[in-house]
Amino acid sequence: MTMQAQTSPQATDAEVIYIGDIVIFFLRRWTVFLAAILLAVGAALLYLFLTTPLYKASATVGPPTSSNNSSKAGGLAALPFGLGSALGDGGGSTLHKQFLQTLKSYDVAAKLAADKEMVQRLLEPKEGEAVTPSKISERLDSLMVVNKLRNAPLEDTTFTEITLLHADPAFAQKVLNQVFDLSDTIIRRQVRESKTAQREVLLRSLEQTSNSYQRDALVKNLLEVEHELMTSQTDEPFSYRIIESMHAGDRPASPRRLLTLAGSMVVGGILGFLVVCVMLFNTYRRNRGRIV
Repeated sequence: MTMQAQTSPQATDAEVIYIGDIVIFFLRRWTVFLAAILLAVGAALLYLFLTTPLYKASATVGPPTSSNNSSKAGGLAALPFGLGSALGDGGGSTLHKQFLQTLKSYDVAAKLAADKEMVQRLLEPKEGEAVTPSKISERLDSLMVVNKLRNAPLEDTTFTEITLLHADPAFAQKVLNQVFDLSDTIIRRQVRESKTAQREVLLRSLEQTSNSYQRDALVKNLLEVEHELMTSQTDEPFSYRIIESMHAGDRPASPRRLLTLAGSMVVGGILGFLVVCVMLFNTYRRNRGRIV
């Protein structure tokens, strides 16, 4: 006699999971979602309460003059061999690049270190702690943001938004204004030293050159150097031009309250969903395929 094993091709009802049962399971656990959202919102409120709000002072700047120096480049090309490259272009874009590089430099930090009141509010050093230009430079690097704008209206000009964050908006504006002035002063000094040396080179070359075409080019560039020396002594900003005036925001730039609260609600909802999923898995395993 032979024995034949018989198997049922149909699964029992207990092994079938219906989508409706899963939905009902989630709906019955709405308190878990609410508790997770309230927990996340509570953590966000605690973060907002303990975090000092930072305000933003900002200004948009650009090159002091057009960066198109094709006419001057043509004049430099007519100079004797090697002299044009020694003089450089001296355009507004070059000055502006130096200005942006100087904003967070050690030289500016060393100048700020001389202002004791500003140092106290900027660094808030502990009693007996030594204040060095390096620390001020690091602090400026953490507070100041230099953002180049890509939608400048002029094709060959890049505008730059410079912002500084601090708990006091008026103080942030004061620091940013001071940094601008110090950077511009440093650039002025460097340009005066450079242009004075260039003027001496041009005068010597003018004395040694008899070619009338080269003399005309030398005289033209000598006049430009003299003009730049005079410009560096004016009261107007020398290495930058204000596109949008410096101003401080009325609302905190960091942290963003509405964004933080909205994000906490989303995080709470995701957390509640994960918790209910774990509960669903444990229920299914404990009841051997049944969801109750």
